[in-house]
Amino acid sequence: MMSRNHTDKLREVAISWFIRIKDVEADDPLRSKFEQWLMASVAHQQAYADVANVWASFDSPHALEKLADIADQDAFFQQAAQSKKIKNYVAGAVAAVAIGLGGLLGFQTWRAQPVMQMAAQVEVGQVKAQRLEDGTLMTMNTGTDIEVTYYRDRRMVTLKRGEAIFEVTRDESRPFIIDSGKAKITVLGTRFAVNRLHKLVRVSVDHGTVKVEPQSVDSTTQPNALILHDGEVAEVKHDNTKPTRSHHQASDAFAFEKGMVIFEEADLDEIAETLSRYRKLPLVAEQPVSNSVHISSMLKTTSIETFIHQMPELAPVRIVPTAQATLIKAKTPAK
Repeated sequence: MMSRNHTDKLREVAISWFIRIKDVEADDPLRSKFEQWLMASVAHQQAYADVANVWASFDSPHALEKLADIADQDAFFQQAAQSKKIKNYVAGAVAAVAIGLGGLLGFQTWRAQPVMQMAAQVEVGQVKAQRLEDGTLMTMNTGTDIEVTYYRDRRMVTLKRGEAIFEVTRDESRPFIIDSGKAKITVLGTRFAVNRLHKLVRVSVDHGTVKVEPQSVDSTTQPNALILHDGEVAEVKHDNTKPTRSHHQASDAFAFEKGMVIFEEADLDEIAETLSRYRKLPLVAEQPVSNSVHISSMLKTTSIETFIHQMPELAPVRIVPTAQATLIKAKTPAK
């Protein structure tokens, strides 16, 4: 059983942590140290929970009176009750944190309010460039759907569909974060491209430093972050929780700015999804040919229909138009 002195000491440490982290940013190293202390034992967690519960109860002008009542009943304040000096210190600490907590909640509410919101959808066949209020330039490819929300401490972008190039204005106090479904991308200032496909998210860096983290369906990030630098490419596949470096050329991801599409050993699923962004009717690759065939090619966006009709010359496939889609099927064996 834990001694009273040990319990009192532990709760004093918990009070100290409560006070120290109340104004600390989420990414401050001090918060990491606090979390290490908190997770070190169940006793630490219980002590901190006791402090938080006491703090939460001090929401009226009778705070110090309540404190005196609690001091007679709870071991947390027994030592304080024996010494007026210590009691005044603890009461002052509680009052200070109670006031600070109220201020912190107000501050957090203020900081959680967006300072800028916008949405952009790019029609089929178009490429759209848009400069944001901080000077960041977004160049969105055809069929792209994006939402942007700026806060006082971070800049958030949700890439719901498609691909975009980001030339981010550096801001040390507000990281630029992209939620692309399976991957979370964080930068301070750089130029990079993100391509969200059904089977993977591909991040290509022109210059700068980019952190790529896998992200679960509930938007919580997972371990195994990957740091990319100039000319590097990473992919986060939907059947894997770890980003991996890719052999793709980073420059290929920026080709759509110049009206080009580049495939490097792309399977038919990627080809079909990419080219569908430029068409009214989707291009659909059927199994099993979708995964078994890979094509490398460079084409102009104005020549996509010609490329589709020439695909049987590049791979063992046939193109079958229907009213709802254009199908890529396996080539029928000759009789």
